[in-house]
Amino acid sequence: MMYLISSLKLAKIVHKLTQNLTWLAMLGLMLLQATITYALFILAGEVEIITHPIQFFYYNMVVISTVGFGDFSPVTDLGKLVVALWQIPSGLIVFATFIGKATQLFIDIARNNMNGNNDFSDLTDHILLLCWDEYSTKQIIQLILGDKKRQKRQILLCVTKDMKNPLPEIDELSFVKLSTFSDKKELERIALQKAKRIIIDGQSDDETLSIALSIATFTDKNANITAHFFDETKAQLLKMHCPSIECSIDNSAQMMVRSMQDPGSSQVTERLLSTLNGATLYSFLVPELEKEINFGQLFDAFKHRYNMILLGFSKHKNGQDMHLNPSDEEIIDSHYHLHYIANERLDENDIDWKSIV
Repeated sequence: MMYLISSLKLAKIVHKLTQNLTWLAMLGLMLLQATITYALFILAGEVEIITHPIQFFYYNMVVISTVGFGDFSPVTDLGKLVVALWQIPSGLIVFATFIGKATQLFIDIARNNMNGNNDFSDLTDHILLLCWDEYSTKQIIQLILGDKKRQKRQILLCVTKDMKNPLPEIDELSFVKLSTFSDKKELERIALQKAKRIIIDGQSDDETLSIALSIATFTDKNANITAHFFDETKAQLLKMHCPSIECSIDNSAQMMVRSMQDPGSSQVTERLLSTLNGATLYSFLVPELEKEINFGQLFDAFKHRYNMILLGFSKHKNGQDMHLNPSDEEIIDSHYHLHYIANERLDENDIDWKSIV
């Protein structure tokens, strides 16, 4: 009974220390315990234990952690009293406090990740997914991770709904719950200005439009931003105010008609848009070229050297004024955006441009 009462008292002391101590104070407490113990061993004449600082550090940690290897121990009566009356009691409190604080830290990190309270303001070149839909968002994440040659960018799922992390099992995904997408401090918490890719997929077109207009001012001008709409008029409205944002529009009606007129069209489209299986649609930016090159030259070189099918080009990142299947004589210049089909992603650095031009 007395042992149980003592254990409960020790647990209460440890809990209070864990709650109130900062990590700097925790370090100071550990140093204080070790320093007093070292000084007492000097007075006790325990020469072997204090011969070298590393040896003493090792011995002290073995004792306070209750491991007790037995390779070092006090030999004087005074030294034994120091261990019994000071080193073990003080060491147990310090060690238990450290373990408790470390455990609480991991619990807090896990809880914050589940509740979306973590701060990600130090992230750079990451991907932001704004809003949540149980089916479409899971599919988006699956397709992003399915790109075998994608850059290992951290993905942040950002919501304003009252919910917990729906996908805690995905290591590349972190969860953030915001009060609103229009609060500058909240946008700083997800490092919006440093994000490289942003997908906006609201519960409704009005929500998507509102989010896109709210964040447009704070995003990096070089970031790739796409917003999904069902109503083309909402997409056109966003393009008027934010021409750099690429708008995708639901094409289920068009796809049904194409499948009716040309059987298999839906399967071709699905394969071209999916990174999970076979040839897929990709794009990259043409680097600075020494001279101009025509589309026919590029088409032949890409197909025969890299097994890529060149589809077309655009002068704009968002695909505005896209030229699909242009004539062979069409000139391709530096900084054009090329769109191609390949079994895996190739970027501009994978191409030997000098041998083509």
